[in-house]
Amino acid sequence: MGEPRRIERAIKRLQGALKGIPSRSVRVTWRGGELRTTIYWARDDAYWWAVEPRPARDALLLGHAPDAPAKRESITCEINLPRAGADRKVAGIIAADERGTLYLCHSGRMGGSRPGQRKSGFRDFLRDGVWRKLAWPDGEETEALVIAPLDSPRLTRLLGQFVDAVRRFKAGEPPTARTGLCVEPAISDSAMAACDRRLVDVALREELAKRGLFGGAEDLFSLRGERPQPLFALVADGGPEELAMAVGSLSLASARGGPDVRPILVAPAALADPDSDALQALPFAFVRFRWRGARAVFDGLDDALE
Repeated sequence: MGEPRRIERAIKRLQGALKGIPSRSVRVTWRGGELRTTIYWARDDAYWWAVEPRPARDALLLGHAPDAPAKRESITCEINLPRAGADRKVAGIIAADERGTLYLCHSGRMGGSRPGQRKSGFRDFLRDGVWRKLAWPDGEETEALVIAPLDSPRLTRLLGQFVDAVRRFKAGEPPTARTGLCVEPAISDSAMAACDRRLVDVALREELAKRGLFGGAEDLFSLRGERPQPLFALVADGGPEELAMAVGSLSLASARGGPDVRPILVAPAALADPDSDALQALPFAFVRFRWRGARAVFDGLDDALE
């Protein structure tokens, strides 16, 4: 999206949509610079943010903050958003899809990393992120990370996921290992649904960890001999094509795994009644999720795991 007025409106929308507790006159520092400003602490998502106007661009400053901000804070990363047209020299991007939905995106080039880290290494680190092809006004195509839709009620939490990923990458931590928790979707979600899918996936992992089924260095679903291995298919927004593909993928995985697999379908509680009735008749467990604020909560998970 390269029109200056649209970009200006989008940045104002972003700033208005983000939530946080203000901390005034904080000294914010980074390599080679500092400023004193008001920052906003997103307590539940362990980061702070601020928007600072600069020549030709606005800078979204972000810092990891599991505790309340002090009078001096260091930046974890910043996302520079050019005001006047598209600019591939900066990492921040406001993009629009074919429906006109606006997204906050990042090129994946990450400065301020540890010695030996490539600026493109963040792409490899966050392989399970929502990466999408972008078409620029001059016809060039590049790939970018979709951080969040600007209109999402879960914008603050999605941005917090990004801040935490950058923190772990710059600290040299290993990428989050994939453990076969869910069968892979057979179709590419919309960017909005894919962002929500990541939040549901994180919440599901946390709930399974509470039950002693997920966590540690090994694949925690290595419970063969005691119970079947849970295998989930996740439906993010309940669209007919997504739903059909999830049911088909889970059925195939279940047939291949036989008695060693316990198939479980996870879908929105807001599904239309005819679809909901049909899902209840499927030969595998059905777990509903709903949003409590920006967090997914699950109904029927314990029954499905029995």
